[in-house]
Amino acid sequence: MAFSIAFSQALEIAAYVGIKSDTQHYDYLSIQKISEKLNIPIPSIKKISTILKKNGILSSKTGINGGLRLAKAPQAITIYDIFVAMEGTNPIFKVHQDFDTTAFLNPEKVQNWLGKSTAVLTEAQAAMLQVLKQTSLADMAGQ
Repeated sequence: MAFSIAFSQALEIAAYVGIKSDTQHYDYLSIQKISEKLNIPIPSIKKISTILKKNGILSSKTGINGGLRLAKAPQAITIYDIFVAMEGTNPIFKVHQDFDTTAFLNPEKVQNWLGKSTAVLTEAQAAMLQVLKQTSLADMAGQ
């Protein structure tokens, strides 16, 4: 299982914007500056920031003093918010169950295994999402 690189880049962008705004009192950070500091291409930042803006995580301003900033306080933005913005809400684990269990000597055992493996993966997904929901950008920055 792997999530898109855009998810980790979105985390980096949101964290960087939040930290720079807080520690150095920037109102907006230019996409050019973010690109230089995070080594993320400008087109990628534009694409990611569009998604994050649509999801209420970033806001933007055009012009000479424009750029990106957090749309709300870092304490109000969870890693889950960014995850859902970038990856969606589809199940993390997909279990292949489309095969003929009657081809096995003990089909009940196979069905039992499938049920238990699905339950374990569902529980793991729920635990991961709970951690993401409980972790804010402020938590990540040690604020």
